[in-house]
Amino acid sequence: MSRYLEQMVNSENNLMIFRDDTLVFESQSRGIAPLIEAIDTLGRENLIGVATADRVVGKAAALLNLYMGAVEVHAGVISSGAKALLSEHGVQYQFLEDTDVVKAKDGVVFCPFEKLVWDVSDPEEAYTLIRAKLAEF
Repeated sequence: MSRYLEQMVNSENNLMIFRDDTLVFESQSRGIAPLIEAIDTLGRENLIGVATADRVVGKAAALLNLYMGAVEVHAGVISSGAKALLSEHGVQYQFLEDTDVVKAKDGVVFCPFEKLVWDVSDPEEAYTLIRAKLAEF
């Protein structure tokens, strides 16, 4: 287990962002919202080169990691789509478990954000779609 995953697993956080081994952002919120919050709080330009530790990384989270310029992604659970996308863009990743797709809280249907970006490969487009969807809540 990576040191970033170990820190996250031993905390109440669902997302932790590190720059040069220093924690620069943490959130106990669930879902995709903490990644958007990090972008809003720190600014996209200040996230280039970070490492993220996230409890669940699906394609939507992977696209947001690409959007903000993360160079390492550490996941408790990662989807096949996220792994393929991160590999394609040369982003290093580590994980504890993998799954075909990220499901909604009920465990039956796709996570709505996974469904939203199913056919999206551009991080800019994904960011715009996810922001708009979050505004609906």
